[in-house]
Amino acid sequence: MNLKKPHLSFVCLLILLSNVVSVYSQGSAATDAAVMQELKKQIINPNSLNWNDPDPCKWDKVQCTKDGRVIRIQIGDQGLKGSLPSNINTLSELQVFEVQRNTFTGPLPSFSGLNSLQSILLNGNGFTAIPNDFFQGMTNLQSVYLDSNPFSSWTVPESLKSATSLQIFSAYYANITGKIPDFFGGNTFSSLTTLHLSFNNLEGPLPSSFSGSSIQSLWLNGIKGKLNGSIDVIQNMTRLTQLWFSDNEFTGPLPDFSGLTQLQDCNLRDNRFTGPVPDSLVNLPSLKVVNLTNNILQGPTPQFPSSVLVDMLDNTNSFCLSQPGPCDSRVSTLLDVVKDVGYPTELAENWMGNDPCSRWLGITCDGGNITVLNFQKSGLTGTISPNLSSITSIQRLILADNSLTGTIPNELTLLPNLTELDVSNNQLYGKIPQFKSSVVVKTEGNVNIGKDKPPTSAPGNTFKQM
Repeated sequence: MNLKKPHLSFVCLLILLSNVVSVYSQGSAATDAAVMQELKKQIINPNSLNWNDPDPCKWDKVQCTKDGRVIRIQIGDQGLKGSLPSNINTLSELQVFEVQRNTFTGPLPSFSGLNSLQSILLNGNGFTAIPNDFFQGMTNLQSVYLDSNPFSSWTVPESLKSATSLQIFSAYYANITGKIPDFFGGNTFSSLTTLHLSFNNLEGPLPSSFSGSSIQSLWLNGIKGKLNGSIDVIQNMTRLTQLWFSDNEFTGPLPDFSGLTQLQDCNLRDNRFTGPVPDSLVNLPSLKVVNLTNNILQGPTPQFPSSVLVDMLDNTNSFCLSQPGPCDSRVSTLLDVVKDVGYPTELAENWMGNDPCSRWLGITCDGGNITVLNFQKSGLTGTISPNLSSITSIQRLILADNSLTGTIPNELTLLPNLTELDVSNNQLYGKIPQFKSSVVVKTEGNVNIGKDKPPTSAPGNTFKQM
């Protein structure tokens, strides 16, 4: 078979393409070298780095591939001053960039498009701004340190979501504002172990996406804007070893800690938590440090094992006694009652000591016996507790003008001394239990009272603090 010789023009084309590829490769290395020279130029005191060779690949603390592409710049802790070049994102093979704990200033340039970058350490400098597209295209990013920079206010951008291999995101003292993004959970970052956002201007509740996440170290302490709401989501963060939530506005009862079998350091001080300290925290085998000072915690003073370092100063909570020991039975019963309405803050602040008949808010007594519970217009949400039936001395139970849901417990019919039950103007449903004829029952203002089921749009048993 006769084979035709390749046409001369085709051969020329192949040679041309080969030359173009060669030039492009050389141009990329040359571009990297130019960027490195610009970086050296913008460092005020580069002599300490011994960057004197004309080839940046021979510089200290710089690593290149065999074909001259820069892959590592590690100049942290060198006492350097200056700024970063605007074209740094043309170092397209860069994997590690470390300039931590120097005195670099000015706005950060865009790192957009550095899809080989795995680790970036910018912490402890004087950078003043971070561009919106900073994380764009960083698909291989694993570690980010932005701590302790005087950035102008910024929010964590959605573009970070493309870094699905992210393991560490540390940005405390970084002037981040707004709510905690809802993408830090396991659905986006299945390998995230460290999230440090302390001392920023964050606000709002914890994102539900935290549930089931792989986070081990979570720092949200000292948030100026004040994070708030419940922390129930952490009971499903079973890999936690370190939890720092101090100096916020978190409220409500502490969650169940029994699933947090690796938790060692738990800092919850300086918040507004209410209710008893759960046994699941006190008896957590892994626990080494716990901080509970300056809350409104109730019930008995917890007694942690001697192996646990405890920060729980006297008279900084609402425990019934200053030392571990059981509360008065009336106190325990009242706490059981308000559990179903989320241990309201206003009651926790007022219910001090071990005697509910010593002018506790909403409580009237006669001879040491509780005769009246008056929680009218107290902002209660949740349900009416059947444990009210344990207060057998009660004569009047006033729960009007709240947002209580559910039904009237049948157990209330067992109260032998009850003369008045006022649950008017709530969101109750169901049939009214059969009380004695001597009991005055007021239910007006509950549009679904007498109906077997609430409408599908009825609110659930959310806990709203007063």
